[in-house]
Amino acid sequence: MKFFDCNVCFGRPMIRPIRFAETAKDLLKEMDFYGIDEALVFHSRQRDDSPVVGNEILLNEIKDVERLYGTFAILPPQTGEMDSFEDLLEKMRLGNIRAFRAFPSEHKFLMTRVALGSLYDFMIERNIPLFIPINESCGGISGWYLIEQILSNAPDLTLVVVEHGSWGQDRFFRPLIEKYENLYLDISRYELDGGISDFCAKYGAERLLFGTGYPWWNPGGPILMLTQADVTTREREKIASGNLKRIFGRVRI
Repeated sequence: MKFFDCNVCFGRPMIRPIRFAETAKDLLKEMDFYGIDEALVFHSRQRDDSPVVGNEILLNEIKDVERLYGTFAILPPQTGEMDSFEDLLEKMRLGNIRAFRAFPSEHKFLMTRVALGSLYDFMIERNIPLFIPINESCGGISGWYLIEQILSNAPDLTLVVVEHGSWGQDRFFRPLIEKYENLYLDISRYELDGGISDFCAKYGAERLLFGTGYPWWNPGGPILMLTQADVTTREREKIASGNLKRIFGRVRI
């Protein structure tokens, strides 16, 4: 079974975990250790510094690294900090960028249609997925209110929620899963006993993506959860890599 990790960070974080990969080459060594074939990645400077700075660092780091796909961090277009949509597409084509990622709390912006409407329309037109973390910093009720706000503003957006908590947040996300067909979840913190198998039984395996949350969490956790989940081999393969590849297959850059 091939693993395609949808949620990986490299670079030196502002608050350093016990173990991290400082460069793309270091990350490949970590992936080899855990048996992870490919990864969708972002650089710590995209979150801890500025997307303008971090996006360029990411481009330079993953250039010509075939196993790594990049994620651009976004900002509201009104401030003039981001490239034009045409320039973004050109950089995405040349730099193997396949998704966007938002850090609204760290970068101080609202994810409303007033602020991001043109960017949402651009992502929908091009089928570019948006990744957003719902972790300890913005998780719980407030984090899921944010997800519902995004989807109510852009219901056709492909949205991937990552790091949604280790205690089982199904009561938050299952109503949204049923309403919005392009909403996906990573399993990096879906540490609920029987959670993956029950989700697959009710909704199918197509809405879950393998992710590790490296370097803040050990990749062995989600690997163990998925390999031992009470699901079929076909469902396991979809979560491990098939679903993310299907999403990428729709991206038009």
